[in-house]
Amino acid sequence: MKLAVFSDVHGNREAFERVLEDMEGRTLDGIVCLGDAVGYGPDPEDVVQLILERNIPCVMGNHEFGLSRPGARRYFNAMSVQSLDLTRARLSERSLKVIAGWPKKRQRQTMHFVHGCPPGSVLTYLFELDEPVLQRKFSAAGWRDCFVGHTHELELVEWTDGTIERRTIGRDVYRLRGEKCIVNIGSVGQPRDGDNRAKYVIFDSQLRELEVRYVDYNIQATVDRMQALGFPAYYADRLW
Repeated sequence: MKLAVFSDVHGNREAFERVLEDMEGRTLDGIVCLGDAVGYGPDPEDVVQLILERNIPCVMGNHEFGLSRPGARRYFNAMSVQSLDLTRARLSERSLKVIAGWPKKRQRQTMHFVHGCPPGSVLTYLFELDEPVLQRKFSAAGWRDCFVGHTHELELVEWTDGTIERRTIGRDVYRLRGEKCIVNIGSVGQPRDGDNRAKYVIFDSQLRELEVRYVDYNIQATVDRMQALGFPAYYADRLW
């Protein structure tokens, strides 16, 4: 099975449309979204509609969690709360209902999908997990390969015979060799890895081959819309 997996679009329609175009013409058995389709960016409604039009299964990210769960705003700083409020105002009631219904995790064959970290956290970052915690998660896992987002950075964590190897990955093709692996797939709409292009991956589960894709998009168009709509300048500036 060959799947395209993406995460953290964050309302960035320009980046998302270019990523969807990049997927076209490729032989794929499906597409999966790891959450945070909305938040920070100017076009959350358009992004949700594109996901619905293509019937893309999603898991809940922390921004969907913040919009749909009472009390969840306490996990966000003041600037992020401002962004959540602006995002909510730009989402239809139907879209708000849709994102509130996304599950916290999905599994397909030997693959597990979650926003933050396995088995089903939308809030925990992969970089927060030290080796003992990772050992416990890998030992208890009923999956072989897990895909996460949330950090907006690319990383591969492999587990073999109780040994853990962590490494940063980039634009390349990788053969996963660990008994079990966690892949942090980066971000479409808010990259934070020093490269401002949109990121997503294509994974062949039979070969366990991971292709990391980098996609150019019109950053200035997104920045201009964020500024015009009053989104915090911080989130616009760091797109560059």
